[in-house]
Amino acid sequence: MTKKIDNGVFYVAISLVAILAVGTVALAYAITSNINVEGDYNNYEATQEPAEVNLGAVAGPDVYNRMYFHQGLQYGGDINSTSTDEATYTLGVGDIKKDTTFLNLTPEATTTITTMATSTVAMDQVNIPNAGDTREIWVHNNTAVAKDWTITLAAGTGVDLQMNEDTADLAIDGSSTAKLTFIRLLNTDVMIVFEQFDVAD
Repeated sequence: MTKKIDNGVFYVAISLVAILAVGTVALAYAITSNINVEGDYNNYEATQEPAEVNLGAVAGPDVYNRMYFHQGLQYGGDINSTSTDEATYTLGVGDIKKDTTFLNLTPEATTTITTMATSTVAMDQVNIPNAGDTREIWVHNNTAVAKDWTITLAAGTGVDLQMNEDTADLAIDGSSTAKLTFIRLLNTDVMIVFEQFDVAD
């Protein structure tokens, strides 16, 4: 007697395995390939160049790239005060320091102030070591208007003193202010551009 094998169960099992395999592949494909997002999307898992991130940080006091300040710039410094009753006075160490932005001079007589020479330690305090370096310092004559003692600026050795063409002289009257722009030249010399502002009230 021959025993007949029922192949129906076998075919059902094979069909179930095939369906599960196809379903698993389809599910895996759907999970890895279908990404629904709103807005811009960067898939960094894909093969591409690394994203460039600009954090805008400055690691130290020296910056070697041009800076762009989109919300303006405010900077500060120190005010140094000096008085003299001499007819001539030469700026020295301590009159202008590395952080000085405003020099308050009080003459007790009409005085000629000579800038420091470029070869002195005092000029080193201006801190413009490289050709093209620029620094501004405001100088105020703190004399009362009634006394009207003037401060006349004179150039020290190695200093090229320039003035605005609308300025009649290099004298700063009482209660007036001048802006001195120090510029390091190609050699060791320094140009100082003198701009005067008279009291308005």
